[in-house]
Parts: sequence; C-alpha cells; structure tokens
Amino acid sequence: MKKIVITTFILVTALLLSACGSESNASQDDGNNVDLSRVRVVIGSSSTGGDTYQNAEAVSRYLEDEMGTNMKVDAIGAVKAFDELSSAKDDGSTVMFFHDMAYLGVEYGAFKEENKLENWTIGPVVAINPGNGFLTSGEAPYDTLAESAEWLNENPEETITVAIQAGGVSEVIFDGYYLWAKEEFGTGVSDRINVYVTGSQEDKNQALWDGNADIIHGSIGANAEYTKDEVEDKIKMKFLGLTASERVEGYDIPTMAEQGIMVNGKEFTFDKEFYFLMPKNVDKEFADKLDQAVQEVVGMEKYQEDLQKNSYITNYIPASESTEYLLEKRKEVNKIIEKAPDLDEIAQ
Repeated sequence: MKKIVITTFILVTALLLSACGSESNASQDDGNNVDLSRVRVVIGSSSTGGDTYQNAEAVSRYLEDEMGTNMKVDAIGAVKAFDELSSAKDDGSTVMFFHDMAYLGVEYGAFKEENKLENWTIGPVVAINPGNGFLTSGEAPYDTLAESAEWLNENPEETITVAIQAGGVSEVIFDGYYLWAKEEFGTGVSDRINVYVTGSQEDKNQALWDGNADIIHGSIGANAEYTKDEVEDKIKMKFLGLTASERVEGYDIPTMAEQGIMVNGKEFTFDKEFYFLMPKNVDKEFADKLDQAVQEVVGMEKYQEDLQKNSYITNYIPASESTEYLLEKRKEVNKIIEKAPDLDEIAQ
C-alpha cells in the first residue's frame, strides 16, 4: 500500500511539474516563435564585408531569439538568391534580404523580369545605409562630387571613370551625378565621364587602387577605414559625397543635395534601404511573425547600437505598408532611368 501511495505521489508531482513547465514556456513565447528549426537568409551579395551582409547578419542575430529559431545568412549573390527564393518552400525556411537593387536590377535589365517586386511577398523594411556615396583617392584634385565635374570643365583634356555595379544602387546614383553634370556643364563634360562596371565592394576598391577607376561607389560602413589619417597613401581614400537626405553624424561629408546636385528639378537624394522578400505564397502566419519580430528588434537599443557601429540606422516600415512604399519609390527612380546613359556606350 505504501508503494502505491509513493508511486501515485511521484506521478502526480511529475504531472504538476510538467504543467508548470508548459505554463512557463507559454509565458516566454511572445507569439513570434515559428515552427522552424532553421531559417536560411539568402542575400543579394556575394560579399561578407559589404553593407548587405552586415545588415542581414545584425537583424538575423536578433531575430533568432524573437522567433525561436536559428537563422543563417548566406551570401550567394543576387541572381542565385532570386533563383533560390523562386524554388523555396512556402513555409518561410528560405527568405531573402536585400536592398533597392532588388527592383533596380529588373528595371535596368540586369535581373529577369520574373524577379520584379510583384512576384514576391514583400516583408518589412528594416534599415537604411545613410552612409552610401562615392569616394576617390586621397590625392585626387577634387574634394566633392560637384568639384569633380567642375574639375572636368576646367580641364578639357581630362576624363573621370567611376566604378559601379550595373543594375544596382550605384548605377542609379551614378545616373543622378551624370545627368546633373550634363545639365550643368553640357555634353563637353558629361561625355568625359565614363564607367568601370564591376561587382562587389572589394572589386570597386581594387579598381581604384589599380588605377582602373578615379571614383568608386562605397559607404561609410565599408570604406571609412581607408579614409583615416594613418592609412598608407597608396590605399587612402576620401569621401566625395553621400546620397542620403541628411549628413551622417560624426562625419564631415556633404550630401549630394548640399552640393547642389539636382535631377528633374529636384535635389538628388537616394536612401539605400534594406528589406525582406519571401516567396509569393509564403505561409501568412510566418510572414506575420517575421514582421512582428522585426518590429520588436528595431526598437531594441542594443540592435540600434550595433547598426550605428557601421553608421546604419533603423527604418521600420511594416509589411502592410512596404509594398506600396517600394513600388512608389520604384516609380520615381524610373524617371531617372529613362534619361540615363547606356552603360555600354560609356563603359571603359
């Protein structure tokens, strides 16, 4: 009889502890947890040193806890990332993290038409790289982007070559610079502005160091280390201007708008924004939980501090608004693309 009582007591105690454990776990689940042990985050860059990877890694690291899963950032490049997304399961196990190049690449013809925004589920916008801009060597005879065009105007025998990536953010920013120079100084100057088409940030940096380009597209997060006083002259760089609407705190770098660079009668600004893309028919519950989790993460002071280390800032636009927002941004950009030069005609 004593054995029966003891056994019964043990069973009841175990059940009570199990119930308490379940309640404890439930209380820790804020509703964002997903039924996936792993989420693969493919990015539209093959570089692990650029701003796409840095932003993807930062937000994924915080989302892991919020969503109760493991997240792995996979830097496989834009074309392969889109291919992976198109064949991905609808459960959210593969998502894409990219920036404005996702739609710019389609508009410029660098990506297939089936990769247009309308063919995906657009998730939340997460962050901005306000330090996006152009750089040149430390010994260049001009200190701003506007001065580079003025220098060309004053030196009719000279040319300037700009290293950019075709179909990306760097191309639309180059187009803004080119169209302004053409309107401000005429074709006598714009005809002497060429492009060196290349790929990752490392490739652009190397183009400058090798003498294949005079100006390169870059960012504070990826290039500020090369602008410091102690850097060797042969690799030293300086910023010519940023594309954001405001200066980045802590850096004395003027925006292109400050320099008087205008396109289509407006000050030229372009905020490089990062966001999630998912399969068109992705599980709605997963998409909602990702959106909710991102909202939680961008409000975290520690996450914001991590971004600020590379001069990035949060910019949460919920999934319910991001589609309309990005489609409108695409519409405005197309007004520039329509007037832009053909890279094949100005490539070096």
